[in-house]
Amino acid sequence: MEAQPARYVAIPVSCPTCHEDQFVHIHARAGIVQMNPQAIECLKCHAIFDVMVPDEIIAGPFPA
Repeated sequence: MEAQPARYVAIPVSCPTCHEDQFVHIHARAGIVQMNPQAIECLKCHAIFDVMVPDEIIAGPFPA
């Protein structure tokens, strides 16, 4: 059986320090989920900041 590719949604985020636009990938799931803050590191200035996304971040950040 062939493995299925991971399903994700690209969510845009912006660094509050340098305002660099970037994307994170989250699981693509149906249904209601609770928003929880998650910390990421900015690609440009390396500041750590929290983002509110509707599921677990599985990859990123990536350049916008």
